[in-house]
Amino acid sequence: MRNFIRNSLLNSFSLFAVATFYPGLIVPQQLQQLLWAGVIFTLINVLVKPIVKLFLLPINLITLGLFRWLANVLVLLFLTRIIDTISVISFVSPSISQAGFTIPSLNINLAVSYILVSFLLSFVFNLLDNLLTQD
Repeated sequence: MRNFIRNSLLNSFSLFAVATFYPGLIVPQQLQQLLWAGVIFTLINVLVKPIVKLFLLPINLITLGLFRWLANVLVLLFLTRIIDTISVISFVSPSISQAGFTIPSLNINLAVSYILVSFLLSFVFNLLDNLLTQD
């Protein structure tokens, strides 16, 4: 039970942290709704993600694990369908010009946005998990 509460809090903070610096993720601003979203996200990770990984096992075996990220994207898609206050949107990043170096504006579509959000969520969650469990 302690591990479930810990993972729920880490998922809540990961959702908040990624939504803070990535404009393609919209999460609730109230603390109570954010905590419930973390609990539901943890439940989905515990109950649904193993089933999704089992269905994706042939693809992962053929590609030698290249499509492991697809399970995270499907879990995130499932989360956005269950909780209507969390959404992943497409957006256009502004162009940046500094000292003669220019990065043009990018149009991030919905599929790429789901992939980026799932990568960022797993990165932030694993980073926090490793920081909190160091001996």
